[in-house]
Amino acid sequence: MVASRNALVLTIGLAVGVGCSNPPTASSPSTNEAPPQPAPAAAPPLPEEAPPATPPAPPPGAEPQAGAAQPGTATTPSAPAEAPLTDEQILAVLDASNKKEIDEAQLAQTKAKSKDVKAYAKVIAQHHTEAKAKQAKLAKKLGITAAGSDKSEQLTEETQSALEQLKALQGADFDQQFVATMIKDHQNTLDFLDRKALPNAKNADLKALVEKDLRPTIEKHLKDAEALSQKLGPAGATGTQGGAQPPAPGTKEAPPPPK
Repeated sequence: MVASRNALVLTIGLAVGVGCSNPPTASSPSTNEAPPQPAPAAAPPLPEEAPPATPPAPPPGAEPQAGAAQPGTATTPSAPAEAPLTDEQILAVLDASNKKEIDEAQLAQTKAKSKDVKAYAKVIAQHHTEAKAKQAKLAKKLGITAAGSDKSEQLTEETQSALEQLKALQGADFDQQFVATMIKDHQNTLDFLDRKALPNAKNADLKALVEKDLRPTIEKHLKDAEALSQKLGPAGATGTQGGAQPPAPGTKEAPPPPK
């Protein structure tokens, strides 16, 4: 009885020892499960666009100097200042101006169709001949000689060009062009007297001649030419040419005689 009990205990002990000595085996992964995929690599960052280059900002409180060229702006060189005319050069310009008026007026005395234009041309030739003589007398008194300049040479060239243009015209066209030339000539002369001759003349006698004699005469010639231009009208001279006068306002033109 005792022996049987001991044998049972021994058998149970062996079974327990065998079960503890063999560890359970790890379960193998299922063959149907797909292996994990590697994570996609991150795309490299795009290079950033470089900002446009900007000129360095001036320090605080600094202001650009006056006349200094600004970045990105083109500079235009200024024209050199024109030198003032001498008394000798002023006399040369006055002589060239007188000769221009005389030559044009003498041509109009022989070629103009309007009696008014002929009379005006006669006055112009006479007054500018007298002015030329006065200026020559003053130059002799002062002991100076007229000296040429760009302005006097320009007047000489303009005289030749104006004469050629007038010689190519006839009748009312000539009258209109001559009067228009007189207006332009005397406007230019007044501008020269006011802007060049009077401010630059050094001799008191020359300045007095320009201011008290020449300028009033030139101004009157200009006004007379402007009045004559209005009288001639756009279609040429009126009754002073001997042509038919236009009908007065409000009157009916007579019908042509029947053939």
